[in-house]
Amino acid sequence: MDWSAALGLIGLGALLKSGVDFFLSRKSARTDLQYKEKRETYIGLLDALHKAAIEPSDINSKNFALWQTRVQLFGSPDVAKAVQGIIDTNDGPREKREEFFSKMLKCMKADLSSYTLIPCYLGKSHDPTLSRFRQPAP
Repeated sequence: MDWSAALGLIGLGALLKSGVDFFLSRKSARTDLQYKEKRETYIGLLDALHKAAIEPSDINSKNFALWQTRVQLFGSPDVAKAVQGIIDTNDGPREKREEFFSKMLKCMKADLSSYTLIPCYLGKSHDPTLSRFRQPAP
């Protein structure tokens, strides 16, 4: 092989590497943005839930409903189901509400971590080997 062909292959390799690096950086930036949106949503929901619990009012209830809607938009379906469970058991036994609250926290942790061993199955059996590499949905 002559020198011009070798230099051409090196140049082609450099272009290919640049393209791969570009797409990987875009994916990383998108993943970071999704993580930040979810984290902000979950923290806002917990804050609104706290305010509604310590100072019940129409304003705090509406604020909680707003954050619940954000969870439905940006959060995982498991977290949204657990939040709905908290609402549905609001007038029921405290133990059930606390159970849904615990499930909500576990699901939030699982959703915010890229690789997790935290079970987040509402009423289903858990196999830790299957959830080890759980990735956020695209």
